[in-house]
Amino acid sequence: MHILSREAGGFTKLQNVMEDLVTQKLDEVIDDLDCCKCEQCRGDIISNALNRLSPKYVNTDIGKAFVKANTLSSQFEIDILTAIYEAAAIVKARPRHAGGKSGTERKD
Repeated sequence: MHILSREAGGFTKLQNVMEDLVTQKLDEVIDDLDCCKCEQCRGDIISNALNRLSPKYVNTDIGKAFVKANTLSSQFEIDILTAIYEAAAIVKARPRHAGGKSGTERKD
């Protein structure tokens, strides 16, 4: 998601880098979560996890690189993984996809 901000006579796109980081980390661990992999459940896990984490907004490539460099810390990764695992448990318990059954409907 990109947000436009007013800057010196024009608009600059703001980006929450945390969205990319959570999505990427979910792709890495989804097979270990024992939850549905459909698009609805993936979106619910991502949005729930993002609501648990602080946003990291940037508006330049340098800012994006700086934030991503800071993600190398163990605590940062633990925070993202914790948010994803907690979100997956909630989504697994109450899935919103068609049929409402928990499981691994999507096979990649």
